[in-house]
Amino acid sequence: MRRSTVLFLLAFLLGGALGPGGAQEPVLLHEVLPNGLRVVAAELAGSPAVTVDAWVRVGSRDEPDELNGAAHFVEHMLFKGTRRRGPGDFAREVESLGGWANASTAWDYTHYYVVVPAGAFREALDILADALANAAFDPREVERERTVVLQELSLIRDTPARYAVFKLYETAYTVHPYRRPVGGSVETVRRVTRDQLVGFYRAHYGPRNVTVVVAGGVPARRAVEEARRTLGGWRRPVVPRPVAPREPPLDRVRRAVELRDVQVTTFAMGWVGPDVRDEDHYAVDVLVYALGRGRGARWVRNLRDRRRVVQALSVSFPTAKDPPLVVVSGATQDPEESRAERAVLEEVRELRERGLSEDELHRAKTLLEAEVRAELHTSRGTAASLGFAATVADLDYHGTYLDNVRAVTRDQVLQVARRYLDPERYAVVAVRPRRNP
Repeated sequence: MRRSTVLFLLAFLLGGALGPGGAQEPVLLHEVLPNGLRVVAAELAGSPAVTVDAWVRVGSRDEPDELNGAAHFVEHMLFKGTRRRGPGDFAREVESLGGWANASTAWDYTHYYVVVPAGAFREALDILADALANAAFDPREVERERTVVLQELSLIRDTPARYAVFKLYETAYTVHPYRRPVGGSVETVRRVTRDQLVGFYRAHYGPRNVTVVVAGGVPARRAVEEARRTLGGWRRPVVPRPVAPREPPLDRVRRAVELRDVQVTTFAMGWVGPDVRDEDHYAVDVLVYALGRGRGARWVRNLRDRRRVVQALSVSFPTAKDPPLVVVSGATQDPEESRAERAVLEEVRELRERGLSEDELHRAKTLLEAEVRAELHTSRGTAASLGFAATVADLDYHGTYLDNVRAVTRDQVLQVARRYLDPERYAVVAVRPRRNP
């Protein structure tokens, strides 16, 4: 591949020449290496820290049903040893540098990051590069991590608020891989073999599937050169990303109920929303902030504080490659979810009729922008924002997101409410208290 380099101002990406407090925004450097690996470097002048963040274009949406959970299991294995480093060496080295490391898996990606003092950048990059390219999958470590993953799945099931949302996706979707839990099921995790994990890793972990982001107190040009020196020789072909099957429209109410030994009823309701490529998702982002973000949000005030039909309420909408759910979830003292569900539907009908007020629109956009900007105050947040954009959308998304949010109008919010929040077509899941005989 012919190497391409793009140099532009992060200030331009964020829609202004000055950052919070009037500080000059840094320069961003983006380069595609000859082996296909993408490097994005953001120099944060004066930052004492640097984050090295590797984003891999593989997640649970890329798994066949029989390997559900493989992407997450592989994530657990990457820091568990290579030819050069044994189990435990990664954690010890990062800690010896005064840093910390973590990783996460989602539908559309897996990413691994190391945060260290800026002076330890080269060492951190070497640690992460070794893990990406040379994971060993020691059989004993595979079995240890299998136990850890199963414990994580058990924790999700034992947390009704989390479990209800997982179950909601299973209920709302019939064919799309978003219907499956990111971490897999107990059955698939128990059944998957080391050879299958290694095969999945080798099929998806190659330079053309990886974006390495360096953000912090390291010169951008040096960051790119070090990435080229460390990872430029990595060679491994990757399989083409599978095209996910198109999900049929939700044409009715789909319901799932479980009885548990719990004290309150937990419920989740979901409507299929727009994907990251659809311009509607900016208006939906604003809408969910207006409805459920903070004590001043409309549905928090109306349903929790005024009508008291719920004890807690959340409205969420993830940004995703394919259409995800707009989720309304909460908890109620009622033995069933029916009163809370009816109240949410009344609010949906009112929203579809009248939309938001100008004050609600302004509050939501202000809060959303403030949260995005707060994230960019740290090397960790800057790296995450850039890596997510480059992996799930494109780098331009990072730069244009706030401009698109600012441009959202009341009419656009009204139209997306009518387009996506249909009171006759949604999924609902409830975890109810088990009645005593």
